[in-house]
Parts: sequence; structure tokens; C-alpha cells
Amino acid sequence: MTVEEALFSSWDRQCRVIDNLLGRFRPEDLHLKPDEDGWTIAFHLAHVHGVRRFWHMNAAGLEEPVGASLYAATGDDWADWVPTYDLQTIRARLAESGALVRDWAREALAAGVTKAGNYDHPVLYLQHMIWHEGWHVGLIMLALRRGGQEPPEEWEDAHVWDLWRLPG
Repeated sequence: MTVEEALFSSWDRQCRVIDNLLGRFRPEDLHLKPDEDGWTIAFHLAHVHGVRRFWHMNAAGLEEPVGASLYAATGDDWADWVPTYDLQTIRARLAESGALVRDWAREALAAGVTKAGNYDHPVLYLQHMIWHEGWHVGLIMLALRRGGQEPPEEWEDAHVWDLWRLPG
């Protein structure tokens, strides 16, 4: 595997972790929070999608984000926005924004782009997206734990950690 293949594999693996979690959720799980003042799982997922779209727009030098939001804007402050609680819609939008980020970064690298909006390089943009999403996955797992829905260790190994390790 080349370094470039490993880079894009890491993004695809991160996207698969989130998709695997979505496959475990019951609709009522989307209302769980990591703490009383925290965001719901639905808000975390809408935020992940929004961050992908916003930073892609920035990196690509676009005027508007690509794709549909997972929020209903109820005011000017994003903290007042209401996320969708429809699992199918969430899953579809996250698949779209995952492909958007990967495809842009891959094309930028192939074209020799050395700056990506506020990022020094397209690789740093992609790494920031991975780091950001890992942080949210941790909070989502905490919300599941607090709500009595934490996945068993065997599931977590197979659907999160083993995605990053060699089989066997």
C-alpha cells in the first residue's frame, strides 16, 4: 500500500466507523447525550456532516457548501439549529459528505495542490477531518454508555478498532 492509498484508506475507515455506529442506533438513541448540557447524538452527526461540507467549501474555494444540510436552521446561531432525527437521511448525507471530502482531497493531491483553504496541505485537511470525527465518535460512545446502549466490547473491536489493525 502506498502512502497515498493508506491516507485515503484511513478516511474510508473513519467513515465506516461512523456508518457502523449508525447501523446500531435505534431511532430513540439519537436523543442521547454524553452529558446533561451536551449535544444529542443527532446533533453530533449533523455537526460532523456540516463540518465536512464547510471545510470542503473552504478548501475548494467555493462560495457555498455542497449538498444538503442535516439541520433545520431556526436562527442565525448554529447552536439553535435543529438536527434531523431520521436515520436513513443521516446515513445518506454522511455517505455523500464522506465521498465529497475524499474525492476532493484525492483530486487535489493528483493536481499537485499544496494549499487547501486554511490548511497548509490537502493531507492536513484530511487529517483534521479524521481527528475531528474521532473526537465526536468518542462523545457519541459516551452518550450511548450514559443511555445504557453502549456497544459490547466484541462489537466495538470488530466495528471500530479492528478497522485500523491487520486481520488475524
